[in-house]
Amino acid sequence: MTDKAATLRELDEAWAALRSLVDSLAEQELAAPGVVDAWSVKDLLGHMAFWAQKAADDLRLLTDGRESEIQTPGSEQGVDEWNARESERRKGLDLAAVTAEWQRGHEAARRALEAVAPERLDVEVKGWSMARRFGEDTYVHYREHADQIRAWQRQRETSET
Repeated sequence: MTDKAATLRELDEAWAALRSLVDSLAEQELAAPGVVDAWSVKDLLGHMAFWAQKAADDLRLLTDGRESEIQTPGSEQGVDEWNARESERRKGLDLAAVTAEWQRGHEAARRALEAVAPERLDVEVKGWSMARRFGEDTYVHYREHADQIRAWQRQRETSET
């Protein structure tokens, strides 16, 4: 059985590290392209906001016994299409709006995790347990992008000297 308390700790630790990293960046750094392909940190925040909100929505569907309604991209190509769609949707948003959405997405995911019955996290939906699906869309994702931001920072520092 999934340890819900451990999952909450993983979520909180990954969020705190990512939040600290993002808070350490200047506004112009947040908007600079090239962190992941052409994406800026701001773009990554919008991207993570979408997936965290999806994690929250999926757990709510699970809690309501409606796991058959959970949608997945189905393939790497599907993930790329969803990511492109969500990136395009946020193109005109300013940094404050994207940052607020990022915060709300995380908070929604955390609240949904707190509300779900622990045994429901072991339910398999389309090939993955809900615990794994939640982790991939939140704390695993946070760590992945934090690592990419740190690598981008190191690359910028070495190219400036």
